[in-house]
Amino acid sequence: MSTRKLFAAAIATVLVLIACSAPSQAAAGPESDQTTSSSVRLTTPLLSARRFPGSLQATTADPELSASIDQYVNKVVGSTCVIVAQDGRVIYERVSNGALAPASTLKLATALAALDLLGPESTFTTRFVASKQPKNGVVDGDLYVVGGGDPLFATSGYKTVFDDPDQFYEDFTALADSLKDAGIKEITGNIVGDDSRYDAVRWVPTWPTRYQIGGTVAPLSALVVNDGNTGYTDTPNDATTNRKAGDSPLLFAQTLRTVLNSKGIKVSGAAATGRAPSDGKEIASFNSVPMTQVVAEMLTNSDNTTAELVMKEIGLQSKGQGTTAAGVEATKESLIRQGFDLTGLVMLDGSGLDTGDRMTCELNLALITAVTQNDELLKALPLGGKTGTLRKRMAATPSTGRVRAKTGTLNSVNALAGFADTPQGNTLSFAFIHNGSDVRTTGVADGFTDRLMAYAKGPRISALGPLPVK
Repeated sequence: MSTRKLFAAAIATVLVLIACSAPSQAAAGPESDQTTSSSVRLTTPLLSARRFPGSLQATTADPELSASIDQYVNKVVGSTCVIVAQDGRVIYERVSNGALAPASTLKLATALAALDLLGPESTFTTRFVASKQPKNGVVDGDLYVVGGGDPLFATSGYKTVFDDPDQFYEDFTALADSLKDAGIKEITGNIVGDDSRYDAVRWVPTWPTRYQIGGTVAPLSALVVNDGNTGYTDTPNDATTNRKAGDSPLLFAQTLRTVLNSKGIKVSGAAATGRAPSDGKEIASFNSVPMTQVVAEMLTNSDNTTAELVMKEIGLQSKGQGTTAAGVEATKESLIRQGFDLTGLVMLDGSGLDTGDRMTCELNLALITAVTQNDELLKALPLGGKTGTLRKRMAATPSTGRVRAKTGTLNSVNALAGFADTPQGNTLSFAFIHNGSDVRTTGVADGFTDRLMAYAKGPRISALGPLPVK
């Protein structure tokens, strides 16, 4: 609806309300009329435009913003969809129903499905199992560590490679402490990593092979530490450049063996992989942080490994299969049940890494709107120039500290979905997806949010409201 029509509709509504609520002069009588004439006088007439400050502001602000965005997007090289709204009212849209590659903004869908299907308080549980109960603190034989899909384990040495020094992770030594707390002093056999909870597919088949060497995502496993990187098994607390993708469950077992020995728990055997006996005895366990916090970490850091392991867990819990395909199917079913229109959605993974993923700006806006209804997820969204994947972006610009958004970045994709608090006191929600080879890369999306900061020029909306009563 245009701003002019919106304003006219509001005026018409007030006229109807006046007609329905005002008593007739005959029914009211002289006494009633006298009371009305002596009522408090309003300095703003009932039908003044000041009664509709939002509409009054929008009559000039909306066209100005639209012109500014058009001028900007017309110069962007590639394909772009945009939608901007305020309190559910669409201010601007451009090919908003066109499906483009969303990159990591797809994680918004994964987040909402995870909270719906797994539950906000659910956890990933890593278990220690042996063939028989230990005696006097000694495990006689092999100790199996059974992966529960926890994506957040890291050692202090690996923490040094985090782009954001404040990135959340679970200290791997806490896992070893759970064994020590259970009274374990010695293991006479091997440390055996069991990652049978999920399938053995380490990389989504349609992903570009460059992901396997660039540290973009871990070799997917229900048992992973340090994103499945080599270089930390013997010296987990030391930084190293000798990193590459390895055998995730084996690296986990090797690192655990090192940490246990450092804590005085003697491990006589080696590290290996295998499957825990079905009748094994659980000796100890370790629970991850709640799912809400797992998902928050995923959004803040755009953590691909977290997104993909969450997706496999969704598949296991909802479809009985710990696979990406099962997780995607369950995720789409969850989104439909939550009321989202999935027209144009192509979802091939949980992270948005797949170059075949597609999403409309309309769906992206609906997802970010839903995500921001959760206070923890709202705080998890990166803040321009301050936190997460926007920490080094939007610095010293109009958007600094005013934009919270989920980022999406691939070689030919730059996307943002979030909201902007403008200097004039307005909050705008938006989705922006660009596919192409514009030389500004992430600057394309950041430049768009700077345009939003001009909304609305002129008086603050509070200054346009009804004048005080005299």
